[in-house]
Amino acid sequence: MRRHFICVLLLVLVCPAFAAERRPSDIACDRSKLVARSYFECLETAVRDSDRMLGEAHAKALNVVDARADLAPVQKTRWRNMLEETQGQFIRFRNFECQNVAPYEGKKGIGAFEERLTCLIDKNSARVKDLAGRYGGQ
Repeated sequence: MRRHFICVLLLVLVCPAFAAERRPSDIACDRSKLVARSYFECLETAVRDSDRMLGEAHAKALNVVDARADLAPVQKTRWRNMLEETQGQFIRFRNFECQNVAPYEGKKGIGAFEERLTCLIDKNSARVKDLAGRYGGQ
């Protein structure tokens, strides 16, 4: 019984923190403050911006690899190649997920364009954060 109480207490304390966390797409474009056309234009701009930031984060990661004086050229080449392959795999996954899965998850009906755009923004933002954490802040 005591363990059950502790679990419930932890859920009550931890869940509001997760509920308060906003998605990057919600931060970029607040639907409650924008009318339909402006909202979708905002999302399209945010997708372009997040794509640019993703490209910059990837380029920075490659530069970090290149700057490593402690590695042999063959090691750097292998690392760069694998980082390039990983980025390509991420983009393929992101595109497939956002095109084919995210639209079903929306509350506005199957195939919602909004869900695709918010998915792209959120996936790009997560990848940028991941690369920044591993290869240096943005």
